[in-house]
Amino acid sequence: MTDRGPSGTTVLTYPRSDVAWTYGLLAGGGATLGLVLHLLRDRLLDLDFLPWRGAVETVDRVVDGWGAWGAVALVAAGALLGALLASTEVDKEPRFEVSPDRVVVVHGKSRRTYLRQDVREALRDRGWLVLLAHDGTELTREKTGIGAAALAEAFRAAGYPWDPMGG
Repeated sequence: MTDRGPSGTTVLTYPRSDVAWTYGLLAGGGATLGLVLHLLRDRLLDLDFLPWRGAVETVDRVVDGWGAWGAVALVAAGALLGALLASTEVDKEPRFEVSPDRVVVVHGKSRRTYLRQDVREALRDRGWLVLLAHDGTELTREKTGIGAAALAEAFRAAGYPWDPMGG
């Protein structure tokens, strides 16, 4: 998502639709795994070799003890674990604040600033945003799900040279 602030700063974040899909797929997948575990737990325990047999036996005892609520608990636990995994994945995505005088890369509470006079050009290389110094060395290389068009628009609007052939 792109937001342009009053000071000419463009804030680039992971697209909201991608965040929604990430949460939906991982939470839904976790819920599905919880349901599959509930339905197949007896068959799993009949196997001669089963990694984590103790964990499956514990789940089986708890589910049996809770009756019908056991299945609900497994589905809910799977959805919760999926949502937690989605949260950690979404939190890994950096946010970029692009202005005519600096680029700020934000990871959670960590902020790194690259001054305009230090940046020769910006480019996207197979899913990575790369800022190059005047001598050609990389100032930073950040993995991002933000599209090349949005990155190019933000950097060009702030006056940075953008390499369209970067990848």
